[in-house]
Amino acid sequence: MARLPSLSALRAFEAAGRLRSFTKAAAELHVTQAAVSHQVRTLEEQLGLPLFHRTTRRLDLTPAGERLLAAASQAFDALTRAVDDLGRGERLLTVTTTPSFGARWLAPRLGRFAARHPEIELMIRHTVQTLDLARDGIDAALRWGRGGWPRVEAKLLAPAQLVPIAAPEVAARIQRAEDLAKVPLLHDENTEEWREWMLVAGLDPAMARRGTTFDDSNALLQATVSGQGVSLGTRTMAAADVAAGRLVMPLPHSLEQGYGYWFVTLPGGLKQPKVAAFHAFVVEEFAREEAALSLPPPRPAAPSSS
Repeated sequence: MARLPSLSALRAFEAAGRLRSFTKAAAELHVTQAAVSHQVRTLEEQLGLPLFHRTTRRLDLTPAGERLLAAASQAFDALTRAVDDLGRGERLLTVTTTPSFGARWLAPRLGRFAARHPEIELMIRHTVQTLDLARDGIDAALRWGRGGWPRVEAKLLAPAQLVPIAAPEVAARIQRAEDLAKVPLLHDENTEEWREWMLVAGLDPAMARRGTTFDDSNALLQATVSGQGVSLGTRTMAAADVAAGRLVMPLPHSLEQGYGYWFVTLPGGLKQPKVAAFHAFVVEEFAREEAALSLPPPRPAAPSSS
């Protein structure tokens, strides 16, 4: 195996070849022009080949120089990326969640996390698939489900309650549970959740067979907001639209299936400061939301006596 030339000689050659100038290479490397020239000559002596055609006005590469420049540039680029990634790896936090949860709940809150932790570079990967955290290089996942996933640690963020939600004009037609027979039902992937809710409410679960089924939670929520019917949603996902008056929860019955929102990491993942910081932030945001949902509506101000 051939012995490689010195790294400093290769670096001087690469800069000179790329810039076609010893003077520009010296400026880039913060050394003298004589130092660059010396390093290149040393490299040529070690290789036994000329790498440049030197003239008074131009510095051109020989065929051997062209070949070596391509390899050297590629190698130094790879080294630079590797060094950058080593430093970035400490800063970069990769989190995965579903498109609907990411858009509706997480995205509006990320500004607070960025302000609090400017040292952390956050990357959000949206997918409806359950990714393998180890294989896909994921630091943490925000998942919906019942927990119990293999080879990970999962901490419950909030249990989920499914409640009927509807646009105000649709909700006005629903005074009691039996009134659901008068409005279209909207389903998320299948009719099972509505069937279970009907049982909780004391209704015939056969009523759940009606309506349109969506395979995307965002589309389902948008159809609900636009008045296409009534759907089942979690308080977490519907909170912003309820607060803005776009959605109403017309009935008190809720379905608790053991589902919830979970913070998922590889075993020991929360020992990493960046993961622990994000977990603390998400826990705080869920608590903030729960407090907001628990507050009674503001009372009108009393008339002034003055």
